[in-house]
Amino acid sequence: MNSVIEEIFQTGQVLDRTGQPYPLHSNVDRQEGQFLFDLIAGDLEIQKTLEIGCAYGISSLHICSALAKQSHRQHWILDPFQHSQFHGIGVANLERSQFDFFQLIEEPSEFALPAIAKEQAGSFDLVFIDGWHTFDHTLLDLFYANRLVRVGGYIVVDDCGMAPVSKAVSYIANYPAFEIKAQSQRATSAMSRLKQVVKTVIPSAIAGYLLPRNLYDCYYVRTLYSSMVALQKVKEDDRNWNWFQSF
Repeated sequence: MNSVIEEIFQTGQVLDRTGQPYPLHSNVDRQEGQFLFDLIAGDLEIQKTLEIGCAYGISSLHICSALAKQSHRQHWILDPFQHSQFHGIGVANLERSQFDFFQLIEEPSEFALPAIAKEQAGSFDLVFIDGWHTFDHTLLDLFYANRLVRVGGYIVVDDCGMAPVSKAVSYIANYPAFEIKAQSQRATSAMSRLKQVVKTVIPSAIAGYLLPRNLYDCYYVRTLYSSMVALQKVKEDDRNWNWFQSF
């Protein structure tokens, strides 16, 4: 694995370009990073990726490490707070790793994604979503990720144990064009044991009808997924204009 990643996880801190240390936070963990790496490295057709949310660059390092041997590799990063909040450390870590095939767009995803989709629709092999975690913002990122990713490509979503994120994932997982391809092995800490019990007692197919809406939205949907979920686009999104399915 990348030596910069190992150093960061061993020390629990990151360094800016001047050598100033900062405690590591807001990052994917080792297991989640490995999940991302394995998914990308295991599919040689994944060469062009986009990431929403970089922070200190841990997910970026795993993605770029997996892409490093590809001949037409490209990694796009959307992070409006890369320099204002994270001191440019994410891109500095990529440069320390000698990755030169990434580009940073320091704009909020709600502004950047429509412009990218207008020019680059269907051209990405994988989109990783780890941005603002409200339901509406996650759903907006998913909406444009659907436009950006090609058939056969992937959308990977982090922090699926959070109620607003898991709810948004449940919505797009209903799309006829998508299937859940894989989930990281680590269940979210608060839900790991509850997940198995609840899904056994109340199958997901009927849970929405049996449980009170607040209980279903805020608690049950959090038991459906691990911390990171990969959805694969298996066909073109050809839903009718009035399509809807309960989620």
